[in-house]
Amino acid sequence: MIHDWNGTRVFWLVSVSMLLTTTSSFAQQSNVQPSTGAGQSLPPVAVSAPERRAAPARRQPSSNAVRARRQADRPASAPAASAPGTVGAQRAALPVPYVGGQVARGGQLGLLGNKDYMDTPYSLASYTEKTIRDQQATSVAEVLTNSDPSVRAAIGSSNRYDALTIRGFRVENSEIALNGLYGLVPAYRVNPAPIERIELLKGPGAFLNGMAPQGSIGGSVNVVTKRAYEDLTRLTVGYMSNARFGTEVDVARRYGDQKEWGVRFNGGFNGGDTTIDRQSVRDGVGSLGVDYRGERFRWSADVIYQDDWMKAAARGYTPVKGIAVPNAPDPRINLAQPFDYARARSLTGLTRAEYDLSNNVTMFGAIGANQFGYDKREAPGATILTTSGDALSTSRFQTGKSEAVSGEAGVRARFDTGPVGHEVVVSGSVLNRTDWLGQTNYGNYLTNIYTPTLLAGPGTPVSSFAEGKSDFLGLRSVGVADTLSMMNGMLQVTVGARQQQVIANGFDPASGLETAHYDQSATSPSVALLVRPIKEVSFYASYIEGLSPGPTPPAGAANTNAVFAPFKTRQYEVGTKLDLGRFGASLAAFQISLPSGVVDPVTKIYSLDGEQRNRGVELNTFGEVAPGIRVLGGVTYLDARLTKTEGQLHDGNHAVGAPGWQSNLGIEWDAPFLPGLTATARTIYTSRAYVSTDNIQSVPAWMTFDLGARYATSLAGRPTTFRGSVTNLFDNRYWIGNPTGYVISGMPRTLWLSMSVDF
Repeated sequence: MIHDWNGTRVFWLVSVSMLLTTTSSFAQQSNVQPSTGAGQSLPPVAVSAPERRAAPARRQPSSNAVRARRQADRPASAPAASAPGTVGAQRAALPVPYVGGQVARGGQLGLLGNKDYMDTPYSLASYTEKTIRDQQATSVAEVLTNSDPSVRAAIGSSNRYDALTIRGFRVENSEIALNGLYGLVPAYRVNPAPIERIELLKGPGAFLNGMAPQGSIGGSVNVVTKRAYEDLTRLTVGYMSNARFGTEVDVARRYGDQKEWGVRFNGGFNGGDTTIDRQSVRDGVGSLGVDYRGERFRWSADVIYQDDWMKAAARGYTPVKGIAVPNAPDPRINLAQPFDYARARSLTGLTRAEYDLSNNVTMFGAIGANQFGYDKREAPGATILTTSGDALSTSRFQTGKSEAVSGEAGVRARFDTGPVGHEVVVSGSVLNRTDWLGQTNYGNYLTNIYTPTLLAGPGTPVSSFAEGKSDFLGLRSVGVADTLSMMNGMLQVTVGARQQQVIANGFDPASGLETAHYDQSATSPSVALLVRPIKEVSFYASYIEGLSPGPTPPAGAANTNAVFAPFKTRQYEVGTKLDLGRFGASLAAFQISLPSGVVDPVTKIYSLDGEQRNRGVELNTFGEVAPGIRVLGGVTYLDARLTKTEGQLHDGNHAVGAPGWQSNLGIEWDAPFLPGLTATARTIYTSRAYVSTDNIQSVPAWMTFDLGARYATSLAGRPTTFRGSVTNLFDNRYWIGNPTGYVISGMPRTLWLSMSVDF
């Protein structure tokens, strides 16, 4: 059952009507005839000084191949030219791609606005729409796992939803921000079709972005929607084994005498049988984005609809304590029942505006809403009982929905006090989210992870409750920051703090009665120093805090009614960044301390005296290492330890789901013998991960290899790009360890094919 959301129906009718009316008006009023985009050269885009260096001489491909490659790789979304000298325009402009186009030169840092990575005193990576297309990605989690050594998908793509681990901590898909606001993406999976950038901030970021719904300790992700930059009409068709087909349409137009109005539409659908036994999917997405870029006023709006259906989602497993984790099964084996399915719908509306009061003062604000509904029948995850793979499973039916409204408003100013330049910002944010849940539970049954038991039906219900309101979450915050710049930007100091209020209420869905109430606040400060002695190198050091809702004492504790303030996660980080014009790199060392709840074995009092400490070193590289050869990837070393546990029983043990080593290496090579042909290869390595706090249970290290190619050419005068790749080339069987103690079977060998044509 999918729900009718009466509470915000008027909001959606007005939003959609406004966008459709505005778009129609643009088309009628504009005297500019949209072109097909075929054969046009890439418009000039401002680049930083290092990118202006001349490239080494090399063999020049034919003009047709150059044109086709540029058309295939061009950015259809980029900063529009509008009052570039104002502080507001600098914040609104999308950072340009780095050489090779796989990453951008920077990204959004919440309070601090868009920053070049060399001027950012935190670990920041921004992956472009070109990377999404070239990887033929079906989710944000895929792009990050393929590209960044500090990130792994905590849930496999054979499941109905995504989750990540960043620096050894779990981050839920619902904690991804959309254009800087939390609470607006689908709770299960973000379809990348409407996405221009995937921005990854490593480490806690409550000071910069406000608190995420569940804290996002290891890092945060912000996705940026596409905007029209130049006229574009692109059709993409694709295939994914075993029999999954898809198509996507991407249309962009700019209108007006100064091209101040832009409209971008994206629509996509894919469906069919996957590589997992008895599993099939149907995914659809549609988005409409409108923007205006005036001399002092900038405005944008988006409506995004996503509809996902999956039959027989493959869930993970939890091994019982004390046994060795069995060998990973063939990943095609599926414990899901023939009657299992999951259906989810998401509708999001978002608008943002900025106005320059002067060249140095800008006001900004944004508001958005999301409605998400689902119904599903599945096994919530079997418990592995023996080393031979025997397992205990069950069936559960759930229906639910959530409604969220999120917004922010603030002012940004730039001024000087003697030799010191200041960029000051004050911003407030609000998020209200309400959840509803209904559930029916069925009896347990025995199965085996190598030879699953298939049932005719779920059986007789053993318990149930009708759908009702289950939770309310309210987040309120006010943040202030000042970036001080001295010696012509050679020395930069950032200081600031955010006051965060958290309101969390729990309800009994059956009776509607409130069962828990929480209203607490905390302040999260940050200070950072950046030194850039020469334009090619910068050094930085930063301290930043994260916030998560205070925990609830467990049953049996002496203080079950205690209320804890939001607990703080503290991160210290030092690093250096390199920009050689065509090749860039970053090196960072960090320590994150996460409090946790423990029950005193004598007094039985529950307190936040536990702690997990993650220390690590990260190396990231990107850009061109030689003419026609590009790299993307790096290495992460992580020492994640339990430093304070109940009764000191597990002090010093490795943290659950936090591998010691992770590495990614992606290589692209432009073949000199055939202009337009690019060969690609990627390897992903993850070392052993523990899945129990006593460190008795662990999953082995694993490595996958991917191979692919793309060919940019021209067919019938239309720029065309063919792409093909094979992931997990050697069909390795492996477990993915999860910080919750869950183990997930890795994906089998998969073939991906696609063709894109620009009209």
